[in-house]
Amino acid sequence: MNPGYRFSVMLSSTDRAGVLFYPELFRHAHDAYEAFMARQEQDLPGIFAAGDVHIPVVHVESDYLLPLRHGDSVDVTVTPARVGATSFSIDCEFTDAQGRTAAKVRSVHVCIDPASRQAVAVPATLRERLMVCMAAAQRLQDS
Repeated sequence: MNPGYRFSVMLSSTDRAGVLFYPELFRHAHDAYEAFMARQEQDLPGIFAAGDVHIPVVHVESDYLLPLRHGDSVDVTVTPARVGATSFSIDCEFTDAQGRTAAKVRSVHVCIDPASRQAVAVPATLRERLMVCMAAAQRLQDS
């Protein structure tokens, strides 16, 4: 799949060793997720403003495979990994300028009713978009 989000590692995002400080990976994963959702015509600000559903992150994990250093250009590919009744998982793969996988992040999002804070079904339009993207990623992987 084509990367949908690109960033350069800024000096302010590095640790004392000169590599991307680990919380910054999560920030970029979330930024990539927001960009992905916009490409799927899922207006997160509009969804939240409507007040029908909130979609908090309830779990996040990462693997750091190669250092990302100040000045590096990084591409992030976002792929839905799973779509359940009330939740979905998103995978973000971070690749460096040489095309090597430098990091992976998986986040789990749950749809909740803002008032009751109880889980609700993934909205139909969002479910459909995620399933289409997941199927496309699977076809690419199988080929």
